[in-house]
Amino acid sequence: MLDVGCGPNPFKGHIANLTGIDPAFDQADYKCTIEEFESNVTFDVAFCLGSINFGTEETVLTQIKCVVNLLKPHGRIYWRCNPGRRDHGNSECESIDFFPWTKQLHKKYAEQFDFELVDIQDDNNNRIYAEWRKA
Repeated sequence: MLDVGCGPNPFKGHIANLTGIDPAFDQADYKCTIEEFESNVTFDVAFCLGSINFGTEETVLTQIKCVVNLLKPHGRIYWRCNPGRRDHGNSECESIDFFPWTKQLHKKYAEQFDFELVDIQDDNNNRIYAEWRKA
């Protein structure tokens, strides 16, 4: 399992065979971006829980492609996405270029990368949760 943007790697030790990557946290197994990460191993599952949320559509699509290329043929991706809201209670959020995720974009991108959008939901914190399964 691959945890993209694992932060302080809180799932480590709780999920077998978990590999966490993050450019900012020393607790990650690999301190790098998804674009920099290289592996001889492919993964059944990727978590993208708040990590592919920043920049332009081109940036987001590049990052999705990187994740997809690390998955086995019938892999799954679990998402938590910010729909462009700067509601973190931190004034620094005003300067962050959040990507405006929507349910429609999840459907579009899942199809574009040959995945099935299995489930998609909003939560009480204005975030979108989704599961993509390789078609």
